[in-house]
Amino acid sequence: MQHSLLGSIRTKLIVSFLIVALIPLLLLTFINKQTTEKALADNARQALSMAANETANRIDAFIDGNLNSVRVEAILPGFARYLSLTPKQRDDSPEMQLATETLIRLSRKDMVNVLSYALLNLNGKNVLDTYTPNVSKDESGQDYFKEPLQTGLSFVSSMKQSSTIPDLLTFFFSSPVRNAKGDILGVLRVSYNATVVQQLVTRQTERAGAKSFAILLDENNIYLAHSTAPQLLFKSIVPLPLDIVTRLQKAERLPNSPVKELATNEFKLKQALDGKQSYLITSLSGTGNQVNLITIAHLKYKPWSVLFAQPISIALAPVEKQIHDAMFLFALIASVVTIIAFAIGQLITKPIIYLTNIVFQFTAGNLDIRVEMNSKDEIGQLAKSFNNMALQLQTSLETLEQRVQERTAELIIAKEKAEDANQKLEKLVNLDSLTQVANRRCFDGRLQAEWNRLKRERQPLSLILFDVDKFKLYNDYYGHFGGDDCLIRIAQTVQKIVNRPADLVARYGGEEFSVLLPNTDLVEAIKVAQSIQQAIHDQAIPHAKSDVKDIVTLSLGIASLIPTCDIKPDTLITSADKALYNAKRQGRDRYCYSFES
Repeated sequence: MQHSLLGSIRTKLIVSFLIVALIPLLLLTFINKQTTEKALADNARQALSMAANETANRIDAFIDGNLNSVRVEAILPGFARYLSLTPKQRDDSPEMQLATETLIRLSRKDMVNVLSYALLNLNGKNVLDTYTPNVSKDESGQDYFKEPLQTGLSFVSSMKQSSTIPDLLTFFFSSPVRNAKGDILGVLRVSYNATVVQQLVTRQTERAGAKSFAILLDENNIYLAHSTAPQLLFKSIVPLPLDIVTRLQKAERLPNSPVKELATNEFKLKQALDGKQSYLITSLSGTGNQVNLITIAHLKYKPWSVLFAQPISIALAPVEKQIHDAMFLFALIASVVTIIAFAIGQLITKPIIYLTNIVFQFTAGNLDIRVEMNSKDEIGQLAKSFNNMALQLQTSLETLEQRVQERTAELIIAKEKAEDANQKLEKLVNLDSLTQVANRRCFDGRLQAEWNRLKRERQPLSLILFDVDKFKLYNDYYGHFGGDDCLIRIAQTVQKIVNRPADLVARYGGEEFSVLLPNTDLVEAIKVAQSIQQAIHDQAIPHAKSDVKDIVTLSLGIASLIPTCDIKPDTLITSADKALYNAKRQGRDRYCYSFES
């Protein structure tokens, strides 16, 4: 019934109406969604890129202004005159007082962000400093001292962590101090609170868009600023080589933490930075792993990168509302179309449903039922044709039923005869005609079947091969009829002992017999062989020509193994045959065994 409903004309009409009405609207909505998403993504990227470039320009302007300032400040005459004096001449000299006052005056130009001004001599020793605890400190190993001496130009350092004040981040501007001849006498060094740069980075986030955030990375891709995840500061976006980590820790640019705690795993971002990409879409640590649209700008005066990012879900939020509106419209149109299609379908399908019910009753066995319809249209013609067909079919079925009954009776008799013939043929094919036990053909087939089964189950299979001792002499003395009778008695005796359904007694050839014992190990097979030997002794069949005993005796060879893929069934037969040969060689009327693992 469910299949009938799904394939009904009414359903097809409704589906057709829905397809015609909704597919164009769906296609239009999809195209509009794609276009809107691209436009929104482009707008968000432009806003983020503008904010990133503006921030990079602000940082460049800040660095450029301070480089120029420190260069101009370094040529103030008070500094050169002070550094030109010997250490003994400097103490309490007018030059010292002038240089100190100048440093203090310069430091007051930005009391919030400037931490200190200092003069370093040519040995890197701090000889004057507005932060007096640093006086006499050796700063010769710092890049802000070495670079101005080597290049003769003003210099800005990377951000560092203060070794004396927790959570304080600093960076330095410096410039060589020269005398009138142009000789370098020392270095003017300005220490800045790095918060000033971090504020420049985070200032533009609101203008870039809702929930946008900013990041500043240095040349080693280490976080110098992050507007929403400050816990990532001074961690690299990907793990750095150990030698670089050690060097940066020594320079106080990385904390002395375990290496695994000094990096995140932003490999897509690293690839974009290496490839000089201007934007990418990926997830970032510290933001809940949400997918972000990220733009990248680079500084002019430092090999640093400014990143502005916004969750892609925020950038494309207007599309979600558009989709909700479209879904409401879909539901409304689908409802109206379904109602109209249902009404039309009901009108068209009512006579068809009536005709269908009549057909169902007819096919269910009510051959006397007929369609009562006076319509002159195609359905009326179909009803008339059905009535004619039903009458003809009813007559044909009655005749056919009688013929089927007759033919069925004939087939039952033929089947019984065929089954009887098959049973007789099976017996002739698989039984030895003399002894009435299985023949060699049956043995070979059963051996292969049990071999395959026990190979899967990893269970043992045993084989006993035996023949009648001195049977040729027995046959010559008692005649062929006597020999045949002896073989029959032996076969029937063994058959009574080996009586498990899966076991098989077979005439292997001449006076030789085989006993196949599935799921039987060597110990149990020996017990069966002993039972066979004793049973033949108990028969006491006379053998006047035997030099073993005066009765018929057997020599038995036993083999047992667990079938595997590496060996074949012939291995079992060969092992049993060798054991039989050993039994004969040792004097007959005995059993020998061979065990294969």
